[in-house]
Amino acid sequence: MLRSLGPARNQERQIIKWVGTAVDIESRKRAQTERTELLNREKAARQQAETANQLKDEFLAVLSHELRSPLNPILGWAKLLRTRQFDAETTDQALETIERNAKLQARLVEDLLDVSRILQGKLSLNISTVNLVTTIQSAIETVRLAATAKSIKIHTELDQRVGAVAGDANRLQQVMWNLVSNAVKFTPAGGRVEVRLEAMPPYAQIQVIDTGRGIRPEFWPMCSIIFVRQIAALRGSLGA
Repeated sequence: MLRSLGPARNQERQIIKWVGTAVDIESRKRAQTERTELLNREKAARQQAETANQLKDEFLAVLSHELRSPLNPILGWAKLLRTRQFDAETTDQALETIERNAKLQARLVEDLLDVSRILQGKLSLNISTVNLVTTIQSAIETVRLAATAKSIKIHTELDQRVGAVAGDANRLQQVMWNLVSNAVKFTPAGGRVEVRLEAMPPYAQIQVIDTGRGIRPEFWPMCSIIFVRQIAALRGSLGA
C-alpha cells in the first residue's frame, strides 16, 4: 500500500486539515516480480541451450574423429593391397588390420545407436544368466595387447562371490569393453588401470579406475545426463 499525506491550508496559509491518499500497488509489485522471474528463467534457458549446443558441437567433433580413426588403416591397407604385391605374411597382417578396424568402427556405430536408443528409452534387453567375472575378464583380454603396447598395468580385484546374475550378456560385455578400452586409451603410457567387482547385496558394483586426466569439466553436464540414463539401462540389463 502506497500512501501520501499533505496539509490543506486556507487563504492565510493556515493548516485547516490534513489530506491523504492511498494506492494499492500490491498487484503491480506481484506483476513486476513475475516479469523478473520470467526474464530470469528465459535467460537461464537461453544460456542452457547455448551450452548444450556448444557441447553437442564438441561431442560431434570427437565422434567424427573416433569414426574416422579406424578408416585410415582400412583405406591405407586396401590401397596398398590393390597397388602392390606382398608376401603371404604381410597380406595376412593387412587383412587382419582391416578386419580389426572394421569391427572397431562397427562397434562405434553400434555404441552411437545405443546412446540414441537409451535417450529415447527404446533400448531392448535380452535377459539371461551372466557370469560377471567371465564378462570382465573377456573385456580385459580384448584390450590386453593395447595395454601392453603402452606399458599400462591392468590390476583386477574380482569378488568371486558375485557369481552369476540375470542380465543381458551382450550389453554387459559391451559396457565392460567400452569402460576398459576407454581407460586404456586415455591413460598415459606407463599408467595403471584398476577393474573391481564387488558384491553389494542385492547388487553387484563394478568400478573401472585409471590414471588418465579424466573428462573435461565442460563436458560434465552432458555426460551426467547420458550417464544417469545409461545407469538406468545397465540396471535394467542386470535385471534389477
